[in-house]
Amino acid sequence: MFRTVSPLANFIFRSNTLLYHYRNLANLTSPKSIQDTNQSSSIKENNEWLWEYLRHRQSYQSLNNEQKRQVILLEIQTLRESGERVPDNVPEEYWPELVSSPLLNNRKSIYNYLFVREVSKRKRLAEKAAVQERRIKNAERHVELAEAGLPLSNYPGYHSMFRQISGGHTERYLRDNKLIVQARLNEHVLVDCGYEVDHARSKYTSKLVDQIEFFFANIHAYHSPSFVTLCNFATDGQLQQEFSRRQSQKRSINCFQTTEANYLDLVNKENLIYLSPHSPYEMSEYNHNAVYIIGAIIDTGLGGRPISLAKAKRDNIKHQRLPLERYLKFGSNANRSLSLDKIYNILMALKHGHSWADAFQAIPDRKVAERFKQPRLGRNESERWGKWAGIRKDSV
Repeated sequence: MFRTVSPLANFIFRSNTLLYHYRNLANLTSPKSIQDTNQSSSIKENNEWLWEYLRHRQSYQSLNNEQKRQVILLEIQTLRESGERVPDNVPEEYWPELVSSPLLNNRKSIYNYLFVREVSKRKRLAEKAAVQERRIKNAERHVELAEAGLPLSNYPGYHSMFRQISGGHTERYLRDNKLIVQARLNEHVLVDCGYEVDHARSKYTSKLVDQIEFFFANIHAYHSPSFVTLCNFATDGQLQQEFSRRQSQKRSINCFQTTEANYLDLVNKENLIYLSPHSPYEMSEYNHNAVYIIGAIIDTGLGGRPISLAKAKRDNIKHQRLPLERYLKFGSNANRSLSLDKIYNILMALKHGHSWADAFQAIPDRKVAERFKQPRLGRNESERWGKWAGIRKDSV
């Protein structure tokens, strides 16, 4: 608990008194500062409990909801002044989760998520304003061209039809056609969305949808990328709501299939392989006759529990893990969990004949301290790995 309240204590004891802090805030004249001043004034009227809370390091859970809300407001202001990533405004729907989070690290993760969301929203608004400005300029130019009796075009001096059809629409058309061919050939990668209810909090839904859409960012690099099917997909769940929201904003990707059916109903059990980082069986090569399953779970609050492994054992299907430790040395503070799109890109690189070292280039350098071209083998392992890795027995 001392670690939880220490940022608040450091901020308050760094100032002479809380009254001095409120007085400085009152001198600011911006609307945002006036709002913060009003909030600080409400804290000032009844702050004895706050001093007791800091002096005796009382439990955060012993405070009532209103007191927790005031602590969070002061905490956000403290973190903002110290340069932390905190939002300007906390949406009302996130207050229950903040109030019910007793640890500072949990609340800071929510602050960071809201901060990134605000930055992304401002960026989208700036992009929309730029597009609107460009459309206005094009409309003005069309008027000038019409008055001069010239053909209307946004590309003056260049009237080729190929200039008109190039861009995002053509790229999406080519990408979708690549995937449609693989769907007809029944070459699939399954994404298990069955963790949505029990093991996915609402703030991770947007991140999960981002990772699913990132599957197709570099799909042009492969001549036969596997089709993606989201199984165990709840039609009334949070994922569907997020996809619908993006569809209404015309910024979604629809080159995959969703189904409520279980993967056991879609593919023969003998051909299924569940990818789990906790599996005791290491994947040595890509099986072109198998259908790989990726668990759609990114909730870091699960503490590394082997949930996907338990599900594979419960369904009595094969399970494997990627040989990350043989080709990568992770940094001391690096998070070794991989996003869904990174796993998909690794599988596609292996499917198209690339080596493990080349496939693991999809893992960002910020996580990796050292990369290895050849696998780091233990004793008596060269026979199993040597055939496809190009290593002879006498070289070990």
